[in-house]
Amino acid sequence: MNSYNLNEQRNKIKNLRKALTNSEVTALSNAVIDAVLTLDFSKANNLFIYRSFNGEVDTNRLISYFLSNNKTVAYPVIKGDIMVAGIPNSNDFSPSKFGTEEPTKYLEMNKVDVCFLPLLLCDKQKNRVGYGKGFYDKFLSTHPCLKIGLGYDFQLVESLTPNPWDIPLDIIITDKQIIK
Repeated sequence: MNSYNLNEQRNKIKNLRKALTNSEVTALSNAVIDAVLTLDFSKANNLFIYRSFNGEVDTNRLISYFLSNNKTVAYPVIKGDIMVAGIPNSNDFSPSKFGTEEPTKYLEMNKVDVCFLPLLLCDKQKNRVGYGKGFYDKFLSTHPCLKIGLGYDFQLVESLTPNPWDIPLDIIITDKQIIK
């Protein structure tokens, strides 16, 4: 897929997500989270999870589940041109320069067992396209872990052409399927 088509596809998916009603986001997100919770996370203690925005799969239920099961949960924090996994020291979150919610005070998580990633596009070969800044690819290149992409089934395309720096996912979970 060339970059023109990729940007066209990104915009198409963003618009499809924006068109979802709150009840549709809730229903689709619950289907995704139900599928996530069929997996075994008993050996995973350090989880890196995004806080949803702009119609992404809502991760609040997943975060609550892991916290209630005594897991350590970190969130993406943008520092310049890199992203770190921030374990909050308080319940204070503030918007990043991209609008995502970040912990205001945090400790960096150095060892990540599982990373849950948002996605704009993905394919059955487990390639992922995000917003195009490469934060997750840079992060994952130095943090080996299980990589799980969360999205809606309409975000799945036939085929993507990854860049050399793109890191494929291990699992993709949508409201209709789990791709391992």
